Amino acid sequence: MSQYQFSLRMGDRVKAEQEVMTSVRKATNTDETAPKRKHVRNCIVFTWDFKTSMPVWECMKSQPLKASEVQCYKAIITLHKVIREGHHVTIQEALAQTKFLEDLAHGLGGGVYTGWQNYSVLIRAYINFLLAKLEYHRLHPEFNGMFDYKEYVSLRGTNDPNEGYETIADLMSLQDRLDEFQKLVFRNFQPASNNECRIASLVPLVEESYGIYKFATHMLIAMHQRVDGAEQALEPLRKRYNAQHYALRKFYYECSNLRYLTSLINVPRLPQHPVNLFGDDFVPSPITDRPESTDGRGASTPALASASRSTPTIDLEAERKAAEELQRKQQEEERQQKLLIQQQIEIRRRHEEEERQRQMAIQQQMEQQRAEQQRQLEEQQRQYEEQQRLQKQREQEQLAKLQQEQLQRQVQGKMQELEQQILLMRGQHERDQLTITQYNQRVGALEDQIRQLQQFQQQQDASKDELIRQLQEQIEQWRQKYETLAKLYAQLRQEHLDLLGKFKQANLKANSAAEVMGKMDRLQAEMRRKNLELADMMRERDKALADLQRLENSRSDELDRLRNELEDSQDRERELNRNRGSEAQDMLRKFNDQRDELQRELDARAAEADRLRRQLDDLRGEHEGLRQTKDDEIAVLQAGMDHSIVAMANLKKQVGGNQGDLQRRLDAVLSEHALKLKRILDSILRSCADKADEA
Repeated sequence: MSQYQFSLRMGDRVKAEQEVMTSVRKATNTDETAPKRKHVRNCIVFTWDFKTSMPVWECMKSQPLKASEVQCYKAIITLHKVIREGHHVTIQEALAQTKFLEDLAHGLGGGVYTGWQNYSVLIRAYINFLLAKLEYHRLHPEFNGMFDYKEYVSLRGTNDPNEGYETIADLMSLQDRLDEFQKLVFRNFQPASNNECRIASLVPLVEESYGIYKFATHMLIAMHQRVDGAEQALEPLRKRYNAQHYALRKFYYECSNLRYLTSLINVPRLPQHPVNLFGDDFVPSPITDRPESTDGRGASTPALASASRSTPTIDLEAERKAAEELQRKQQEEERQQKLLIQQQIEIRRRHEEEERQRQMAIQQQMEQQRAEQQRQLEEQQRQYEEQQRLQKQREQEQLAKLQQEQLQRQVQGKMQELEQQILLMRGQHERDQLTITQYNQRVGALEDQIRQLQQFQQQQDASKDELIRQLQEQIEQWRQKYETLAKLYAQLRQEHLDLLGKFKQANLKANSAAEVMGKMDRLQAEMRRKNLELADMMRERDKALADLQRLENSRSDELDRLRNELEDSQDRERELNRNRGSEAQDMLRKFNDQRDELQRELDARAAEADRLRRQLDDLRGEHEGLRQTKDDEIAVLQAGMDHSIVAMANLKKQVGGNQGDLQRRLDAVLSEHALKLKRILDSILRSCADKADEA
């Protein structure tokens, strides 16, 4: 069966590959978070549906993994889960991708990864572990990715102790590599980060290590039961097993303290002491995924034996105390940082209070000055308001002019657009006329072909008539020959009868004289000659009759054939004339309809252009009226402005002694009125924009 077998459950291979590409891209993004389980699960399900993992590898190769440490690390986590939980063909295809993994281990440009996340060491160690796992599967192809003991027993069995010893030894070596990598992951935890991406790599390691632990336990128990002298022969394996048991127990304890990891899976709890390999009391518990919820940690998996409820060892207590001491120090540092932050906030608050008091004093001073200068500024305020009103009117006039110019530009643009549409319609009409001319030419060519066919048919009919005439002439000649032969036959027959009569008379005179006998001999010789000629004539007559019959038959057949061909030609000619005529009529009718429709659309466009021209003329008239009105208002405002300037000059003369102080006050008033003027101008512009939109 092909590895690209079509799946009836998935249905569409192309759609599934697109979904896998999307899942890989989302699972290997640059965010320093764990790959989402649904994206990894989509890749795993694809391998089971289509019995291949090559699209996953191709998608991984298309991602810029060497550009980001986080993206590369997340890709390795995803590949580890796919290799472990995917279809068994995934391992075979992964063995062909070791060069790609080695390239990832070397990083950018053949060197190490560069970045501030410090993932380069983890990337190389993780890839080395994956390569060791693939090498183990290459040496032991009977294993699946999850190290299932029951499937291994069903495939291989445990009858060969040597093979079982090598398998367990290689598997424990892989477990040692896994233990080294998980220790490296814990050492690379960053205090200022949530370490979610690093913790995510521990999930497949926990599952992988527990699968190896279960398989080693089952295999060692079976070997201890089957091998004679197992206590001494298997002592090295038991020592390594016991050491790995304590290392795994410590590893699982550290993992159980990670809340994020316990929210993803149930961390297994191993008993305090290793399992008795000489007995049958080992009942391992499965590792299950936790449901995705925001509640706290779920219940742990059941223990491997009743000894799991016992207290931890002294090493674990010391480690717990060290962890608590480290946590206490971190809390003390956080408390000191919070205290320092509170002091800074208090200092900032005092500065803000002093600044606020200083601003209040300045504000009171300004209010006193404002009260003293209020009466003096009232006149200036009125003059400034008058000036502002005049300026506002000028701005309104300018805005009106701008609106009118904008409206004119819009109308001109609309007219240009309509003219372009008219030109396009004319071009379309010309193209339609050209198409009609081409179709007329085609119809003329078809009519010429019909005339040529008719002429050819007439020529054929003329040639057939000439052939018939020639045949009739030949028949007439043969008829004349036949009549001539018939006359000659009748004459010869009459002569033969006459000779018979003479012969009878000669017989009567047979006994006469020798002269009569000689004459008789001559007559007999003449009669024989005449008989021979008569026989020749009869043969010639029979031959002529046969030729005449053959000619008549061939003539009738030829006439029938020519008559049938003539009728067929006439039928084809009538059918061709009828088809060509109907086709030409349909084409003419269609083009006439299109021409009428285009003409109607052209008339509508012309009417629309006339209407827009009339609207433009009306707007121009309104524009002229508004311009005249604005000119009158400008003249009035100019007179008021001149009066205000004169009043301002008189005021400056009155306050000549206090000019410096007055100048400052005027500057303050001018700045305040400038703000008011800006607000008024904004309001005017908004109202003008609304009017322009309505127009």
